[in-house]
Amino acid sequence: MPKGQPAWYEMKLVKDMMGLFNGKALRGVMSNYFSSRIYKGKVGLFQVANYLEATIEPENRRALIITDDFTEKYAKRVIEYLDQINMEHKVWSGARPEVPYETIEEGVEVCREFNPRVIFGIGGGSVMDTVKMVLIKYEKPDENLSLILPFFGTLGLRKKVKYWIAIPTTSGTGSEVTQAAVITDTSRDPPKKLEIMNEELVSDITILDPYFVKEMPPLLTMATGLDAFAHAMGSFLSNWGSPYPDAMNETAIKEVVKYLPRTYKYGEKDIEARSHMQMASLMAGLGMGNTAPGIEHSLGHSFGKIFKVHHGLSVSTFLIYAIDYQYKITDRWKLLCPIFNVKTENRGREEIFHEFLEKIRNFIHSVDGPTCVKELKNPKIEKDNYFDNIDLLAEYADNDAVSLTAYRPINKEDFKNIYKRAWDGQLINF
Repeated sequence: MPKGQPAWYEMKLVKDMMGLFNGKALRGVMSNYFSSRIYKGKVGLFQVANYLEATIEPENRRALIITDDFTEKYAKRVIEYLDQINMEHKVWSGARPEVPYETIEEGVEVCREFNPRVIFGIGGGSVMDTVKMVLIKYEKPDENLSLILPFFGTLGLRKKVKYWIAIPTTSGTGSEVTQAAVITDTSRDPPKKLEIMNEELVSDITILDPYFVKEMPPLLTMATGLDAFAHAMGSFLSNWGSPYPDAMNETAIKEVVKYLPRTYKYGEKDIEARSHMQMASLMAGLGMGNTAPGIEHSLGHSFGKIFKVHHGLSVSTFLIYAIDYQYKITDRWKLLCPIFNVKTENRGREEIFHEFLEKIRNFIHSVDGPTCVKELKNPKIEKDNYFDNIDLLAEYADNDAVSLTAYRPINKEDFKNIYKRAWDGQLINF
């Protein structure tokens, strides 16, 4: 794709039309539900191997395993099962954080040489997004990634690759069951995150095995867990809900609130909590992927890219402000009050809401997560540096795809004001 080319959602015509429609008007076209074939537990790999043996002819049994430098070690476990069905395999560990363009081309070249019928992705969100982009450019080399439409465009994939199989090694992104991918346009200064959505990007098969997540360190456990929390909270409160994604999001929130503190504290000693967080992440992915995330994602995408902050920490840091911004136009937050033990009977709306926000803040703090920018420790951001970048933060957030579908319309000046308040935790007053 041409370097620096605006994505479809950055074009003025699209933004003007979406402003006229209002985000809620699109709910009428978001009436399909997408998911993977999901195998959960220690026998998942065995079951999937049997499925591949039964559905792929022996002469076509070639599997490319895509990882990053860290998750490459997990490929051995997959190879054990591929060997049992005589499936040729190749490992490419070239996935990189936040998927720069050049990484995609590297992966496509590997595919051209190996001609895989199956692609495994073993890793976190960046590995999953790498697989999605490689899949597009391998099968459709001339496809312009910036112009892929999320609601109406059919790409026509799966002609070369029959199955793409996701094995997440973190519990937060839910990318294995979403139709979205986030990549980085490195030709912009500073680089900008771009979102790509298409129904054909959802993995065909997802394997949830606690073996692949048990060694996550505490910081990654916390950051990815809060990512799942932000996905479920943001999309539930976005007013795009319907019974299926609402159920996914509400259950994901309950699971995160109950099990993230345990898995953060005990790590691989608490496999039950690890397993529950795998499902929480997947369900939040289904919930968000079949509705729309809130503006905490617009805020977090911009902030994370400019200041090099983990995606989960970025979006969860801005969750409270996104919820507060929606407060004027929705009462859906009241449906979540029981999860946080907030009583609603015989109390005023404002009093209930402030306690609700405080409970969310307390939960995030309970796993050492930040709820305002100055609390962030990894990395530590200086106040002057933050405010020097306010205009750029607002510009990138305003040009984010999620902003188009915001239920309460938002503009660059609103984003700027939210960023100002998010430095030290001030609530929204506009």
